[in-house]
Amino acid sequence: MNVFTLLELPKSSVGLSSIPTRNGLRTGQQLHKVARTDVDLDSASASRSGTTSGVTRIRISGEDLRPSLLPEPFHAIRHNIAIILTPFKQPSLSESYEAVSLRARYIVCVDGKGEGLYNILKEKLQSSMTDVKDKVLDALMEKEWISSMVQLCDWFHDAIGLLQSLLSPLDQVYIHRVKGTRTIKALAYDIFNDRIFGHARISEKLIENLSSWAAGDRQNSARERASRSSLARLLNHLIVHDVYLGPSRYEQYLLTSTEEYYTSLAATLNHDMHKDPPAFFDLAYDLIEAEVERAEETFPPSSRQAIKETTIRALFILPNVPASKDVSTNWLDRLSWLATPETIKAYVDGDRVPTMGKMYHLFSSLSSVSSSRAPLQVLSTTWKVYIHNIVSSIVKAASTDPSAPDSEDKMVPNLLKFREHAEGILDVAFISKDTNKRDGDFTQALTDGFISGFKTRRVKPAEMLAKYLDGMMRKGQAKFLESLSKSKTTASADGDTTMRVETRSTQDTLFQSHLLRVLSLYRFSEDKDVFRTFYHRQLAKRLLLGRSASSDAEVAMLRMLKEQYDSEFDMGETMFKDLALSTEMMSDFRNHKVIHGANDDTLDVRVLQRSAWPFEVSKKQILITDEMERQLSTFTTFYHKKHGNRKLDWDHALGTMSLKTRFRPPGNDTVEKELSVSLYQGVILLMFQEKNKISFLEIREVQHSIDDDDLRRTLQSLACGKKKVLLKEPVGRDVHDGDIFLFNDKFVLSEEGRKAGYKIHVNSIQAKVSVKESATTNRHIQEDRKHLLDAAIVRIMKAKKQLTYEEIKVQTVETVKRHFAPEVEEIKSRVEALVEQEYLERVERAVGQKPSFKYVA
Repeated sequence: MNVFTLLELPKSSVGLSSIPTRNGLRTGQQLHKVARTDVDLDSASASRSGTTSGVTRIRISGEDLRPSLLPEPFHAIRHNIAIILTPFKQPSLSESYEAVSLRARYIVCVDGKGEGLYNILKEKLQSSMTDVKDKVLDALMEKEWISSMVQLCDWFHDAIGLLQSLLSPLDQVYIHRVKGTRTIKALAYDIFNDRIFGHARISEKLIENLSSWAAGDRQNSARERASRSSLARLLNHLIVHDVYLGPSRYEQYLLTSTEEYYTSLAATLNHDMHKDPPAFFDLAYDLIEAEVERAEETFPPSSRQAIKETTIRALFILPNVPASKDVSTNWLDRLSWLATPETIKAYVDGDRVPTMGKMYHLFSSLSSVSSSRAPLQVLSTTWKVYIHNIVSSIVKAASTDPSAPDSEDKMVPNLLKFREHAEGILDVAFISKDTNKRDGDFTQALTDGFISGFKTRRVKPAEMLAKYLDGMMRKGQAKFLESLSKSKTTASADGDTTMRVETRSTQDTLFQSHLLRVLSLYRFSEDKDVFRTFYHRQLAKRLLLGRSASSDAEVAMLRMLKEQYDSEFDMGETMFKDLALSTEMMSDFRNHKVIHGANDDTLDVRVLQRSAWPFEVSKKQILITDEMERQLSTFTTFYHKKHGNRKLDWDHALGTMSLKTRFRPPGNDTVEKELSVSLYQGVILLMFQEKNKISFLEIREVQHSIDDDDLRRTLQSLACGKKKVLLKEPVGRDVHDGDIFLFNDKFVLSEEGRKAGYKIHVNSIQAKVSVKESATTNRHIQEDRKHLLDAAIVRIMKAKKQLTYEEIKVQTVETVKRHFAPEVEEIKSRVEALVEQEYLERVERAVGQKPSFKYVA
């Protein structure tokens, strides 16, 4: 529409002339401008310009164009309407736009013939749409049908816009007078929709063409992809004509055809790819991404999400695959087929964690489509099973792989490494788009997977965690971080780099961080009593053997364990108090010796209370030298004078001693060293004062009080470790009955001997928890659990008087859960035992009633 043309003056007019009023100028007097200076530019300039004040009337001079003077007032306007509604032609009217507009205004407003003009417009619209219908059918047969349809709609919208402008009196006056009459635009659009979009053949062909276009675009046809912008314009025209969502429901057709296409495709893919779920997911995800891209470029915003959800539903929810017995028709089962622990493992091992993120977001979309958390629950359950499988394989490694004896020692480092890796996966793959944080269900699934994985080998994970912490506390911050750095450097193939510890502050931070990571694993164990027992035993050994790197660190560790993890960690405090009393006792003993003129100061005794330490005193006494016996006898006499009613038992298993040793390597000078060894190692080395070569059987015969396993480990530490003070024939790691041992005078010439200082500490394998000792400790733990269960059941029954077996079981589990998670059979066994001991008795019950018990006071 040319707005400028509408505003131009009539061609026949002589312009505007000023017609003065009674007090103004004479008619026809020419107006002229008077030159003014700057001083004239004031409020009085009007009077000096030659004009007078008053009202001025403006008259348009020219030919009278009133339509009533024409022979036929509707003839010209009918002709012009027909020109405007001629398809695909630039309208060239027989008169100006102003003339047509004035004619329409006169017809409607002056002559009152608006109905006639309205009927002419309606007639011409119907006639024009009849012609347009044939052109549309022809256009739909062309390859460039989309452009043709867009061109048609553009022409129609321009034509109706021009008619609205020229025939505006119809909308402004006539339609307001005649109620129920449609506006020009509504009339035109109704006729266009009825004759064009409502035509059965046109609608059928348009749908057919849309289907062909979508098929070609999905096959990556260059022509269809190039026409996306044109199709977007066409769909916008459909929206303007209210047929996209209206009765013709082109959007619904697009959604239905999309659903049918992907449902059929999914059925085929499910059938053909049921053995390769990852490949199906990759293909399906790419299809969804392509459909979303197509929707973004083509469909209106209101349809894009619907297209995406329809595609997702068709690929993962709707497919029915009766031809394949390997694929379930239940869509949740198909999701479980798609997201298996093996699939997740393959993604993780193949460094495809982002693909897991795609799966998570897809399942999140499925949850939105289905209005249920079920799809995400399927994936979180799979994630939990994957975590369980890995954790289970780590904690069961030693029991399933006898060829790797050190696999148990690697349990905690492997668990820490996997936990860190799993946390990293959470931060990459399972981030909710709504909160931009980890999905809580998947975080909980990680925890549940670790807990259930620990249960696959009860007791052992808690025991190994205690041992790992023992190693940390023995080495101290600097040495432990150095060893950790070396292990990471060894594993550089996995992408780790060497840890550089430069300052004390950095050491504190790293050590504390690692300590908290280890204790986070402790939270996954239900065997709290196992961890507590082993930790206390290891703490006792560190304190008694002087192996702890820092007493302050030990105290801080105990405080943290007690305050943040387990309130039962109080035995360690008792140990420290007992050691303080023992130190005071030794100070008194040394003062006593000085008073009585004794100069030897080689004996250091720890007097401990049985109740404060988690050990049983060994009844067997090893063979020690006469001098050692004399010193022990002296201390015993001193102790009994102070505490005559107390019994003093010696336990040499935890004793240590220092030996001054002279090595005489052939052809070299004698070298003196001081060996720091355990008491077991010391008494064996003292045997080599008399002989340089002794068989295992001879050693066992002399030291028959030492347990056979302890004796073999002791000899192993002396002859098979890094510091080979003894030599073994034949050479080998294990000690056998036929082995011969020799004192190694050449030790000082070895690499270990040369770099060692004057004082040499020979590590004792005895310091580690042996298999037998571990079994003994676990046996004691099981006995303690029986007593704990008995006490809990009696306490519950004493309060409740009578309960069913199920109620006893539930309340007992709740009572002891902070110590351990009892098995159902354990509770049942203890209830039976308490019945036999007459703490409980069975209640007679009728048929169908649950078994009950009552407390016997």
